[in-house]
Amino acid sequence: MNLPPPEFLFCEIPIKDGTQNDQRIWIYHRLSLSLIEFINVDEFKDFQFKGIQDRFEHLDENWFGFYVQNNCEATDNNDKEVLKNAWRYLENYLIWEDSNEI
Repeated sequence: MNLPPPEFLFCEIPIKDGTQNDQRIWIYHRLSLSLIEFINVDEFKDFQFKGIQDRFEHLDENWFGFYVQNNCEATDNNDKEVLKNAWRYLENYLIWEDSNEI
C-alpha cells in the first residue's frame, strides 16, 4: 500500500509550560518547503509581522498568518495561495477539534 504524504503538517510546542509559546501554531507546507505561523491576535494590542501575511477569522476570533520561512518562489508555488490553503487546513483542524471536545 502506497500512501502519499500530506501536503500540510500541523506543528506546535509539544510540552506546555504556561508561557505565550503554548498557543503558537505553525503549518508546514511540504510542497513549497515553507513554514507559516498562525497567531490568534485577539489578546494582542500591538503586533506587527513582516513579509507576506493575511488576516483570517474563525468563529469570533481574529488570526494572522505569516511566513516564518517562505520558499514558494524557489519551488514554483504561489505564496498567497499556499497561505490561504494553509489557513483552510488549520481552520478545518480547529473545527474538527471543537466538534470532538469532551
